[in-house]
Amino acid sequence: MYGAELSGTIKIQGGDITMLDSRYVPLFIGGFLAYICIMILIGVISTRGKSSGSNFLTGGANLGFFLIFCTVGATMIGTGSSMGAIANGYNSGWAGAIYGLGASTGILSMLLFVKIRDKKFLTMSEEAQYYYGGKKIVRQTMGFMMFVVEIIWLGNHMNGGSKYLAYITGMSDVLCKVITVLAFAVYVFIGGYLAVVVTDAVQFCVIVAGFALIAIKAIPAAGGYANIAATFESVGKPGAMGFYGLAQYGLMPAIALVLSTYMGVIGTPTHRTRIYTSANEGTARKAFLSSGIMLFFWSFVTAIIGMSAFTIANGQGVTLESADYAFSFMATHVLGPVFGLVLMIAGLSATMSSGDSDAISGITILLTDVYPSVTGKTIKEEDYPKYSRIALVVTLGVAFLITLFVNDVITYIQKVVGSLLPGLAICMFMGRFWKRATWQGGMACIISGTGFGLLYLLVPSLSGWVDSALGGAAVPATVISLICGVVVSLVTPWILGVNMTRLVPSLREPHIFLPAY
Repeated sequence: MYGAELSGTIKIQGGDITMLDSRYVPLFIGGFLAYICIMILIGVISTRGKSSGSNFLTGGANLGFFLIFCTVGATMIGTGSSMGAIANGYNSGWAGAIYGLGASTGILSMLLFVKIRDKKFLTMSEEAQYYYGGKKIVRQTMGFMMFVVEIIWLGNHMNGGSKYLAYITGMSDVLCKVITVLAFAVYVFIGGYLAVVVTDAVQFCVIVAGFALIAIKAIPAAGGYANIAATFESVGKPGAMGFYGLAQYGLMPAIALVLSTYMGVIGTPTHRTRIYTSANEGTARKAFLSSGIMLFFWSFVTAIIGMSAFTIANGQGVTLESADYAFSFMATHVLGPVFGLVLMIAGLSATMSSGDSDAISGITILLTDVYPSVTGKTIKEEDYPKYSRIALVVTLGVAFLITLFVNDVITYIQKVVGSLLPGLAICMFMGRFWKRATWQGGMACIISGTGFGLLYLLVPSLSGWVDSALGGAAVPATVISLICGVVVSLVTPWILGVNMTRLVPSLREPHIFLPAY
């Protein structure tokens, strides 16, 4: 009833059990290396002659619906969905769909910002500067914060990819993280942003096909939905089968996760890059609308896979060391060793498609926002590819160091993302929709939100209380940022000539000013 019985080892609490025959490990490694080579080849062919100058960072800023839709979808079905959401389904039933609810809502909310496409920005920091009267300090602060945000997300994707590799190969976490970084870094290094979106399109197709196949076979392999419900009830988790599993997961933790994910989308530069590089506003609008709808329905797929994995594991007497291994367990147990290992590559595709997008966004911010702010100089057009490759190495190196301290995917999203991104997201919302917002108010959002987030992460007694009472940092961080931003805006001068015209000098072309819309 529970699919293929395999032999080898799988980590569980308290020891190892038979899982994967060691003869299949070379098959997986060989297939993974072949897959990476194919991605590199696709990246090289698709970007030949199209990655000179700043095009290395923008892909020509003329991407069509299909590429934008695929790169958004591939990123959002990435580490958080393929690993974290399935892990939630494993632990708490339909709560596995909560992450997808936040993700789809966030992507749909990006429709509120697509009008900015006509301004031809490169980074989210430029957009923030535009909203707040052209203040240089806003762009500089946002630039540094945005770079930190991309480092945070990159660390999350490295954690996710390493989980897949560790599950199959038994290698150490550190070595698996190194391999994951090199896997997606190489084609970014070669072809830049266009290589990222083209390979994302390929990986999106692989992800959807692989996950859909597992989802279709999951419930029958678990003995039917009635058996899944009975299994959760037998272990004392009947609430997991209710509406979004709230009776098991908890209302406040669910709100915190939705808000963490939502603010993560709004406050992350990667999704703005999709707007800036779309062919036009209409293309961006259609792509985000389609992606948001798709993600909503996809969220239930991850929950189904997680619930089925728990039922199958429980029936076999298996307790996974980490719920993050749930997808890997399903791929190898439900589909058998050979086909299951091929589907594991789909899981790795999910993490790589997320990682490469955040890597290129981080590079863009470092070169167009952080570097000019620190040095007072801008990079020559013809030097962008060279400096971008140097920046890639630096960015991935810093992200790798962060991953040495946090391993759990959903915890990473709830704690780190949920504590540090709400201030940035509120700053963007205020600047976009509230004409009375001042640059001081925008800075207050960033400083208060980030300050609270750092206290939450660094003071165990505070984080313990926040987690138990509010389910995580996202709710208080959002409220604090909003209150501080509104209050400071109301008590600081609103200069008509600045806040209404919002002239923004471009750091790349200082003589150009961008009019308000």
